[in-house]
Amino acid sequence: MSRLATGAKLLTVVVICSLLVSGVVVGFVRGEPELSASLAENRVVAGEEATLAVTLTNAGELETMSTTNPELNRRVLTATGVSTRLRAGDAPLSVTTGRQSVGSIADGGERAVPFTVSVDEDASPGTYRLPLRVAYTHTSEIDEGGGFSRSQTVERTLSVTVRVVEQARFAVVDTEADVGPASVGTVSVTLENVGSEAANETAISLDSLDPDVRVGSSGTSSQYAGEWAPGQRQTLTYVVAATETATNATYPFRVTTAFDDDRGVRQTDASSVVGVEPQTDRRFVVTDVESDVAAGGSGTLAVTLRNDGSQTNEATLALRSAGGALAVDGGDASTRFVGDWPSEAERTFTFDVAAPPSTEGGTYTLDAAVDYRTDRGADASARPASIGVAVAPDPDFAVRDPDVSMTVGEEGRVRGTVDNRGSTPARNAVVVISSPSPNVRFTETTYALGDIETGSTAEFSFDAVVAPTAAAGPRPFDVTVRYEGPSGADRQSTPLQFRGDVVPQPDRLAFEAVNASYGIDTSNRLSVRVTNVGDARLEDVRVSLATAPPFTSESPSAFVSALDPGETATLGFELSVSEDAVESTHAVALNATAETTNGDMIRMEPSLVAVTIAEPSGPGGDTALVVGVAVLAAVVIVSGWWWLRQ
Repeated sequence: MSRLATGAKLLTVVVICSLLVSGVVVGFVRGEPELSASLAENRVVAGEEATLAVTLTNAGELETMSTTNPELNRRVLTATGVSTRLRAGDAPLSVTTGRQSVGSIADGGERAVPFTVSVDEDASPGTYRLPLRVAYTHTSEIDEGGGFSRSQTVERTLSVTVRVVEQARFAVVDTEADVGPASVGTVSVTLENVGSEAANETAISLDSLDPDVRVGSSGTSSQYAGEWAPGQRQTLTYVVAATETATNATYPFRVTTAFDDDRGVRQTDASSVVGVEPQTDRRFVVTDVESDVAAGGSGTLAVTLRNDGSQTNEATLALRSAGGALAVDGGDASTRFVGDWPSEAERTFTFDVAAPPSTEGGTYTLDAAVDYRTDRGADASARPASIGVAVAPDPDFAVRDPDVSMTVGEEGRVRGTVDNRGSTPARNAVVVISSPSPNVRFTETTYALGDIETGSTAEFSFDAVVAPTAAAGPRPFDVTVRYEGPSGADRQSTPLQFRGDVVPQPDRLAFEAVNASYGIDTSNRLSVRVTNVGDARLEDVRVSLATAPPFTSESPSAFVSALDPGETATLGFELSVSEDAVESTHAVALNATAETTNGDMIRMEPSLVAVTIAEPSGPGGDTALVVGVAVLAAVVIVSGWWWLRQ
């Protein structure tokens, strides 16, 4: 066989193989999706309603593929029109969500499908498989050359696994209230752990769903219950206040339980809404409360109670601080002996009540409990009555009409008014001022205001000096009010902030040296003309030389009693030039102060005047010395000639 024939056959084999590989010979692309289901979180608890997020994943398989058109491969591997439905199977739960439409799932893609389930109250812990019916359509075959395709509908049953785990669950088994309209009382809630596991770090929250009924001071309150075993019951009591318009026959409350499970994961039990019937048949009823207690101080509490029951004997009233927020007669509780207490009779009791410095204004609860002896001689205790004690808040201060009058290099003043907008007076008040600016210095930083009653104001004024090197512009200021609290303790407000402008120093004086030319190693009078170039009269004008080598001065200060606008005065200073000075022109600094007609002191920025050091224009210096020597020589020669002639 020739080499040419052999090459032709080899080329034919290569072409056929290429056609087979490229699919031209095969002609069809075939494949199918492969769906699987899983649950990321599969734990449920008996008696709960939960959401199971089922994840559908597509990992398709190709039988024959296209090497020239990858889109055809994707088509045969994509599940379209996917729908799914979860069944309970043998699991102790019911699925409340019907069939779910998912859409398309491409190869390698996934979709999360949520299903709501309700777990039976008596569900036994264990692992259960839930059937998941899946239906979808896919293109099973595509003719790569002619465009023909064949579709197929598939229905499959997958499954997911759920675990019913043991966990604490809580149920409200009893409620009790001793609060009625226009009163402060308590609501007690009894809960039982009906689950199969203990709860740790348990906290029970109670909040009111009635706007006329408030739990605690903010509308909701939480109490710590610690470890809670299965089957255990606990009763928690909350302080509740009801307005006069709280007329509902039943007060609605929401009870929420939070706890750590056996894995240490924080769980929240489903909230329960309970109705609590108010009770107004307390045996001893609070009819009046008067208090003058303020935050951080002490005062007097007068409480009046009425016996709505039958006569009691040897009655004793105990007043206790709920939560220890207030001190009663210096402690947590105090008692008063009453003796016989007839039916419908009222008794008024007085106590000293103190609010610690950290106390904020608001209403605090005290419990009034009456122990007594019945007419049959039996000892009994009445249900405690809750007393709402109003604690006046701290004074509420504000700064009104701040007036900042400051000029660079001059004395200024900061004025303002402190307004007590609160409901508590401030005694022996003092205002303290400060500024973070290092160029503003106050002569005094405190100003006594005296007593500031509620709704009253007090004015303050501070003198300040602005450094000559300061830049003009806005400055921040802080004002703090210190005052004496109701108990005599010192208290202070938060800083009250405002700002003011420091204005540039205006030109007030102009200086001009007169014939300021001096010889080396001389002492002379320096005359300086000073002119008031401002628009206001200046008094007590004092000017001083700030000399530096080669100058010194034995008399560096001068004084003018007053200068009206435009007026000029000439001042004299002694100025000495050192012997080692050289001919040149120097600047001599002048510092000046003055007073305005209203007594404000003004410190002006240093001004410079030119002083020239030069040789005298007439005989003197080295020239005078040469001339003197020449004249002396001439005299000697003439005298000698005359003497020789004699």
